[in-house]
Amino acid sequence: MTPWRTSERWRFLRDRALMEKKARDLAVLFEQERARLVSPRRDEPPAPPFDPYDDADVLDSAGSDFGDVFWPPFDAASVVDAGSAARFIIDVLRSRKDLRLRFPDAFSALDGGDFGRWIASDAGRTELGVSAEGARHLVALLASDPAARARQFFLSSTEVRAALPHGLMPAGRRSLFKWFVRHARDGASLSIEEIWWLFLQATEDPQGELCRAYLFTAEWQRLFPDGLTVFGWPAFAGWVRATYGPENLTGASPSAPGHLRPEIQLRAAYWARPAWRAAHPDALADAGSARVFLDWLVSGGDVESGPQARTWCSGLDAEQVSSELPSGPVNVIGHFCYPSGLRVSVEALVEAMACQGIRASLRDVRTDPRDDPRHVRFDGLETGGVTIIHVQPEPFFAEVYARADLAERVPRTYRIAYWYWEFDSIPQSWCDHAAHVDEVWVATEFIARGLRERLTIPVRTLFPGVALAPFQARSRSYFGLPSERYIFLFTFHMMSVMERKNPLGLIRAFQKAFRPDEPVTLVLKTSFGDRHPEQFEELRDAAAGIPAIKIIDEVYTSDEVLSLMNTCDAYVSLHRSEGLGLTMAEAMLMGKPVVATGFSGNMDFMDEDNSLLVPYESVTVGRAIPPYEADLEWAEPSVEHAALALRRLYDDQQWARELGARGQRSAMKFLSLEEAGRRIAGRLTEIESLRRDLGLRA
Repeated sequence: MTPWRTSERWRFLRDRALMEKKARDLAVLFEQERARLVSPRRDEPPAPPFDPYDDADVLDSAGSDFGDVFWPPFDAASVVDAGSAARFIIDVLRSRKDLRLRFPDAFSALDGGDFGRWIASDAGRTELGVSAEGARHLVALLASDPAARARQFFLSSTEVRAALPHGLMPAGRRSLFKWFVRHARDGASLSIEEIWWLFLQATEDPQGELCRAYLFTAEWQRLFPDGLTVFGWPAFAGWVRATYGPENLTGASPSAPGHLRPEIQLRAAYWARPAWRAAHPDALADAGSARVFLDWLVSGGDVESGPQARTWCSGLDAEQVSSELPSGPVNVIGHFCYPSGLRVSVEALVEAMACQGIRASLRDVRTDPRDDPRHVRFDGLETGGVTIIHVQPEPFFAEVYARADLAERVPRTYRIAYWYWEFDSIPQSWCDHAAHVDEVWVATEFIARGLRERLTIPVRTLFPGVALAPFQARSRSYFGLPSERYIFLFTFHMMSVMERKNPLGLIRAFQKAFRPDEPVTLVLKTSFGDRHPEQFEELRDAAAGIPAIKIIDEVYTSDEVLSLMNTCDAYVSLHRSEGLGLTMAEAMLMGKPVVATGFSGNMDFMDEDNSLLVPYESVTVGRAIPPYEADLEWAEPSVEHAALALRRLYDDQQWARELGARGQRSAMKFLSLEEAGRRIAGRLTEIESLRRDLGLRA
């Protein structure tokens, strides 16, 4: 209330007033949509859809000033980066109907399509008046899906999607565009170009948006579990027409959109129809039974299926579909877009199954707005008989289907939880979560021992396999690292509990091992330091005044992480406990000598011959560090022995390279995806036999 705080106070009041106004506007928008759904349109003529090519309609829909939606005109010579490339393409296609007719998927072809190839040609460059360098920016932009972040923000905005699940369909675009322009840009740091691209993409592909709306709206999936099949489409399309208006079916096939493969359509419809399961309980058991089931559908055995469905069935390759129908996919729900070891693990699991010819239906579990904007690409339905939920018990397991935007299949699948843990005892809440699955898979025996003591369901050790993904080899200068020094690397995630990862112990060992004047560098690569400011400040304080220690706090792509590892000379982990030790496995596969605490999950693939193991003492955590309780035990690695190990690698670099080669040979044998796939396939076969003995089906 003092005079010198008046300006700050006014800024606070102004910002609060703006936030309250936005909240009121948003509430009005939601109420309008809810009211419309309560009294759905029937015989009323549909309102004209949002027209992104009409400036007046755009401004009216946005309810904003010209400068909030448009930008000043500029010529082709101004195309110098991704932002200017987006503005140029949007302006060109909005102003030239001839190009829109010539390239109807210019915005929605994720690989650039014919439009991108035309721009790259001499004819395209000449007609548009862009330079070769400008054309490269345009082509690169078209191949990058500029709408991805805006779409991801919409998919992660649960309150908005509850009111506007049809937001990218014709009937919802006007309201959703207004929300994006007036409310979403500040919260998501989206550019207006990204928003434009999303709506132009949706306008080009109304049928695709209808399919995506279904695939990512669990309530629709529950109402119409086979809505995108030839069998369920008439009921679903009728509901869409009555609820949201006929314009939302523009361009849609009269029988079904064709988004799903034939065997997936048949599986989805089979699980949605008790009468089918009663008439053909063995339809998914083998190819012969599947063929009998298919012939029954063709002959009209199911009286409820209309003539279009029977015609569709008769046009199928009966032999191929009958062979594919029994071997349904394994449903996998996991963190495919969250930059973490969990993503690497679930990707490896899927790749290992693929090595054995096991197909997978994939769903991403949303965790954070900063997830990679690829959630929409993981659109598999739960049509297989087995579901692997590769998600930790805390904090998302209880809401995993909601975060995957997926309706649970009825009847329920055989559920397998894939969990990681770092101690020999699990929290009670894990037992509660285990009551909702049929068995648990873990990566290492270290994890398995702790779970088996508390759980009554089977716990299987099935290593997911580890393989180095292709990565771009980059120079040290790309990461700001010196070229002539011996580099030790440790990578960790601040979200994985810094005390467990123990970089402070590594800093002490490094200081003990080397003099300040020696040409040695320790790189500590972390991410999400802003989420844990106290711990990150502690890390920076520990490294302060030590020029040889470099801290990198950035979210790297998996390609960049492996590229960074490739530039280092040795890898070090003085962890207190690890469920698996993925980064150690990756370093070994890369042929790097590895120094690591001789405790926990990494001991499934590390020994005295293929790595340098640091001795430790067992100690209690000592204080509660969520999710860890104070009385749990983990390792306290010896700083003195770690320093000696670092010193040995530096002093005898030829021996260090030989150690790395031994580790690489060992890792390639034990960690292979092919071997992991064989073990996983074996267990899935056992589960299938068990379910058949119990009278259940895949």
